[in-house]
Amino acid sequence: MEWFEANAGWLWFAAAGVLAGVELLTLDLVLVMLAAGAAAAGAAALAGAGVGVQVAVFAAASLLMLAAVRPVALRHLRKDTGASASYLDGLIGRRLTADSPVTEEQGVLTVDGETWSARVEPGARPAAPGQEVTVLAVSGAHLVVRAAPVIDWDAPQP
Repeated sequence: MEWFEANAGWLWFAAAGVLAGVELLTLDLVLVMLAAGAAAAGAAALAGAGVGVQVAVFAAASLLMLAAVRPVALRHLRKDTGASASYLDGLIGRRLTADSPVTEEQGVLTVDGETWSARVEPGARPAAPGQEVTVLAVSGAHLVVRAAPVIDWDAPQP
């Protein structure tokens, strides 16, 4: 028992390392908060605190991290994932290849294995089959697209 009390600080730090290592496998941001509590308890142990104080520091620091830091960290980590955007919002800006001629009246595109009706934006030139288009909007069950410019490499230079 004396050995555990004499080395409690290092044991807390070892526990913090193990918790942080397992956190890398789960990525829930729970075990890393417990690791921070264990590190705080290790610091308290190295400062000469008794076992009861170490456990209290571990519990308080872990709860504080779980209640205050974890929600903020999760919000920042998930902010740019597009988790709140719908699938349709994610289509805007995508570059696709036209399966058939796409005009202002009709056309067909394949998006992620699904067939969509498509139209070019009003007043725009049609897209030929195989030509790349950019999705500008989703209008009902139709994708509104703009044909990518085509470079005619064989045209005479001025």
